[in-house]
Amino acid sequence: MGGLLYKDFVSVNRINKVKLTWILAALTILYIGLRIAFPGTADMEMFLAENEKGEIVNLMDTFFLIALGLFIVGTLGLMNGWVARLVETDDKNKIRGYISALPLDKNAYIASKYIFMAVSAYVFMSIYYIWCISCLAFCREGVMANNVEMIGGFIPVFISFMLLLAAIELPLFILLGKEKAMLIKIAFIMLIAFAFIGFVLFGDLLWVEQHIDMIALTKWYKTHMVEMAIVVLLSPVLVLALYYGSYRITCHFAGKEDKS
Repeated sequence: MGGLLYKDFVSVNRINKVKLTWILAALTILYIGLRIAFPGTADMEMFLAENEKGEIVNLMDTFFLIALGLFIVGTLGLMNGWVARLVETDDKNKIRGYISALPLDKNAYIASKYIFMAVSAYVFMSIYYIWCISCLAFCREGVMANNVEMIGGFIPVFISFMLLLAAIELPLFILLGKEKAMLIKIAFIMLIAFAFIGFVLFGDLLWVEQHIDMIALTKWYKTHMVEMAIVVLLSPVLVLALYYGSYRITCHFAGKEDKS
């Protein structure tokens, strides 16, 4: 199992011949260094502005908040792409056929994929918290600090969502192969895209403008912190149960394929 996990790590640890671990480490150190050098608590007039509510906001806090959000979204998309990459690498190098001939448990190959994605999710969750704590530690009190706290509170939900996607995609890619699974995935994404375009063209955009407000959303979050804390606590448990169920289903149908 250790060898299978290491193989998966090697297969995803390069982006254009550069090791991903070095990129993540460099970005994290750079983010922390810049956050210390440009704290939101400093009264630098060139970066201070007044929002609609009359609160003084440091624009550097806005910059680091946006950077935090982009980092989370980007890395979640990166992890989601690993599902296809793990299976594609094995198929291209005929590793799956070689592993099936070894004296290993028949489910070891499948288990390695699920364990690797789960461990990756835990590692990235830890990195998200490092970024979030660094951003909040030097953030000016007010709406920006509240937004950072809200994002930090939803980190387990973001990770749970990524694992939920992995639980859906892993059976498709392992059982059907990359080509068929990608067709299904692309068709689903296009369906969502067409629905979004249809709403933009024919939907009530005025309702969206009136009801989606970050300040109002922050206030709603603060008044429903107990309910949201329950959601944050229960979502990983529910998703992990579904994740394990996905693993068992994949093993079940993979076993039927072997018998046939």
